[in-house]
Amino acid sequence: MIKDLVPREIRDLSAYRPPEGGFGIRLDANESPFPLPPDVQTKVDSAFRQVLSNRYPDPSSRRPREAFSCLFGCGPEEVLAGNGSDELISLILWTFRNTRDTSRPRILIPVPTFSMYSIAARAAGYDVAGVPLQRDLTLDRAAFLSEIAGTDPGIIFLSNPNNPTGSFFGKEDIDAILGASRGLVVVDEAYGDFSEENSWASRIGDYGNLAVLRTLSKVGAAALRCGFLVANPSLIGEINKVRSPFNVNAFTQAAAEVILEEFTGIREQISTVVKERVRVAGILKECGLEVFPSRANFLFVRAGDREEALWTFLKLHDIVVKFIAGNQVTGDALRVTIGTRAQNDMLAEKVKDFFREGDRG
Repeated sequence: MIKDLVPREIRDLSAYRPPEGGFGIRLDANESPFPLPPDVQTKVDSAFRQVLSNRYPDPSSRRPREAFSCLFGCGPEEVLAGNGSDELISLILWTFRNTRDTSRPRILIPVPTFSMYSIAARAAGYDVAGVPLQRDLTLDRAAFLSEIAGTDPGIIFLSNPNNPTGSFFGKEDIDAILGASRGLVVVDEAYGDFSEENSWASRIGDYGNLAVLRTLSKVGAAALRCGFLVANPSLIGEINKVRSPFNVNAFTQAAAEVILEEFTGIREQISTVVKERVRVAGILKECGLEVFPSRANFLFVRAGDREEALWTFLKLHDIVVKFIAGNQVTGDALRVTIGTRAQNDMLAEKVKDFFREGDRG
């Protein structure tokens, strides 16, 4: 039955499987190491008490959309709320899958990047084209523009800062891609809060083919699963035709509104993470790791072809980071989420132990 009913594109996929189980220090999922600030959490708790659990949520998520638009300098009619960025990625793929000829729809991505772009696209019947990043993990603009000219992709996904590398694609690169593409260019700013750069959300009016993704998952609200898509209202209107009518639950809507209105305290936590990112990068370099520049809340590192051994060693000491096997630009690598100062110090201590034990071996 599976062979008869499940398309080959889905049968050939591997499921995205976040690590399960308990670890003393979790530095693998790019979550914030901090809970919401106490004053913000108090207001969230109060908002929860106002939710009527027997009633459907607002189908348009009006109040969090309005709060988002005030914070990011766009109009509420340009904003769509979703059950995390993952739902919004799928909605984009389902909505804009038409082609100008008889070929299958195609997306274009840098490589490596967020794996859900490829997984969701293949499941929706797309071909996936990828352009490898340069060895320093910056965007190869010439190769990217050449691929656009040759394949005319319907959708381009740019994770910026890029997951898992942490590299940042500058304005000139994205401007060039927007100008060259006849399709939709999605700038996914899941880690944009840590980049210390302005969001592309305020520039929607400048480009008819620009869409921007943001999320609350990386700044202390991962449990809520709340993401936002910013795009021209005409594009939002088409996506709304395939969106489930009550896609964001009422508790998430209530909390998101508060968090967006009280974002000053969140920014203080973001600043702490950015400072720790700089400090931890220096420590890990001193330990002997190759640490690539990052504008996100994580570091992309290599350990001299001992990445899997280091990942296993850390797990044995109750620390989990993300092991990334065999990407075509750098080979094996590790992605290390920035934790609290104490967590980061424990990580550094165990990395030093790993290399000391290896030297003795």
